[in-house]
Amino acid sequence: MNGIYKKVFVSIAISFSVIILFQFFYSFSVGINVFLSKKFILGIFILILIYLIDSLRLKLLLCFFGYKIPFFETVRNVFFGKFFSFITPMSIGGQPYQIYHLSKIGVKTEDATNIIISRTLEISIVILALDLIFVKPILNAYPKSIGFTLIVVGFLVSLGVSILIFLGFVNRKFLEKILLFFGRIFKKRMEKDKILKWIDSLHESINILWVKNPWMLFFDIILYFLTICMYGFILYMFVVNINFWYIIGVLALLNSVAYYIPTPGSSGGIEGTYQLVFSQIFGGNKAIELITIYRIITFYFPLILGTLLFPKFGFNYQNKEEG
Repeated sequence: MNGIYKKVFVSIAISFSVIILFQFFYSFSVGINVFLSKKFILGIFILILIYLIDSLRLKLLLCFFGYKIPFFETVRNVFFGKFFSFITPMSIGGQPYQIYHLSKIGVKTEDATNIIISRTLEISIVILALDLIFVKPILNAYPKSIGFTLIVVGFLVSLGVSILIFLGFVNRKFLEKILLFFGRIFKKRMEKDKILKWIDSLHESINILWVKNPWMLFFDIILYFLTICMYGFILYMFVVNINFWYIIGVLALLNSVAYYIPTPGSSGGIEGTYQLVFSQIFGGNKAIELITIYRIITFYFPLILGTLLFPKFGFNYQNKEEG
């Protein structure tokens, strides 16, 4: 547990330091009345709905594969998956935790991997689509600037990650090399025959979901897009005279690069990236106000709540029979 607490502290410390630095630079501070406002409370409520929708998405996919997993477990999976994303470099810890948790409550590892990685690929598909839609009008509005460079990098990163995940899904040799590579990194002996057998089971699971029943994924993508809009609306509530879809496009492009900053939860990188671009859109003072409020709702609140709940619910479960 001490290791978890240290990572939480580092993640919050980096994020908070960057926010304080920008507030000092712009001689600005957010008043306490903001956090007592109806908009702020509504933002917390929307965030809770996002987590519940994500949990419902996971529940539906598990039911599709015949697993009767309680809704409480899918909520736990989603909540602590995001919690681990917030405290691991480049936000990469969430998916491994989710796969581990599902395997511990009775889901076959190949099905758990398929479901979680499928959801990750859906994220890449949706974000890439949003990037393609919004990259031109946003770049035309803010040419030749640091924000311009960040947006271009974000678009290229989004495209590259989407291609790598897709290759891992469809190419057995590529996936085999990745697994053997990680086996060497973590110094775990992995027998090639077992790897190939597991990959065959994974691809069979992928075929059932992606080839034979694409309607399920399409519905899941719609629900995921809904959560993106809800995240955007949290920010949109605190701005005026700007198009809602413009906010969605900017967030999609920025998140494509910000979440690959090599700090716990990409903290600091997200705040810095947002500030550089939002300053051009809203002005420096308004930008840091928006970032502070948005990060408290979407980052600090679930991170602190997760820290309080983790000792009791983080790993407190028993292995169950597969559905």
